[in-house]
Amino acid sequence: MRCKECGELAQNPTLRFCENCGAKMPAPPRGSSIRPAVRGTGRASAEHAALARTDGEDTDPGAGPKEPERTRPPYDGPAWLAPVPGHSPSVAGIGLLGVALVLGILPFFAGVGPFWGLVTLMGGWLVTARELHETGERHPLVDWVPPALLRPVVPAVYAAVMVALAVRMLGLGLTPLLWLGGAGLLAHDQYRKVYQGPEGWSRLFEPRQLLSGMTPVALGGVVGCLLALFLTWTPVASTTSRYSAPVPVPGGPPPELRVVDAPRPADDAVYRLFDGTGTGWELPLAIAVELLLLGALAVLALRPEVPRPQWLRWVPVGAVGAGLLWGLLHVKLLPGPLMFLVGLAAVGFVAVPKAFSRE
Repeated sequence: MRCKECGELAQNPTLRFCENCGAKMPAPPRGSSIRPAVRGTGRASAEHAALARTDGEDTDPGAGPKEPERTRPPYDGPAWLAPVPGHSPSVAGIGLLGVALVLGILPFFAGVGPFWGLVTLMGGWLVTARELHETGERHPLVDWVPPALLRPVVPAVYAAVMVALAVRMLGLGLTPLLWLGGAGLLAHDQYRKVYQGPEGWSRLFEPRQLLSGMTPVALGGVVGCLLALFLTWTPVASTTSRYSAPVPVPGGPPPELRVVDAPRPADDAVYRLFDGTGTGWELPLAIAVELLLLGALAVLALRPEVPRPQWLRWVPVGAVGAGLLWGLLHVKLLPGPLMFLVGLAAVGFVAVPKAFSRE
């Protein structure tokens, strides 16, 4: 393209002003697809050459369009949840429960036993997998969990079992605090995620049902049964040691040389410091009986309009029968068993009429 003022031929047809005199260059014709020339000595030619090289490096005709990278929004929640996987309070609670399980292996800390410890580990693994799946995080330990095990019923049941174990672990010490904190975080978080909302379990259960009619009698009976498990169920041997006084024998050695009966190690308070206290929680299947009683309350808390199978109304009666059989196997004239049987009678007073009613 040639300048109208000085007649200089422009080496770069895209220039708007003449390189010789600075006059305005004529506009290029429409529809022209002339790329800027790489040759030339001017500064504009070098700039256009650099742009051409950049376009050539960025364009790969065989690679196709690049997918935009997915970036997660920055975390703006509580600071104490920042290092937790998925920033989930449930995962933090499961971590506290895991620490309590590890401490329970040591002889100086209380534990829930190998069976319930395995239940805690397996359920915590499934709930962690669900939490990471909901937040979009990936981890090789949980990525292969099938979706059938990530349903809302899994964290709901697991939270209920952990609350029951936390009640069993109530006491003074480090592990009771860990169980209480872990189960509390788990239950509070899953209450928001699983129970609340139009699709949550609140459409099935109404806890206020336990405060209407005769149902408060059953609620008080279950509370009484759980409190009875903290009382004495088996007599505990005395931890005080007694020394036998020397008996004078005519013609025998002087009293200073007589051997005093030393206490046996099993009767020493130091050896019995971490022994059981004879409560109902130390009996076999005590936690199973607790879960049965809590399940009976859950059935009594169902909304009246919720359709249910006919056999479900017999669940509270079955829980009372199993608890009665377990209590009679361990019954003694002690405060714990007697209070437990009274609480079961209160639950049965409500459960039996509901099972035989036509509603």
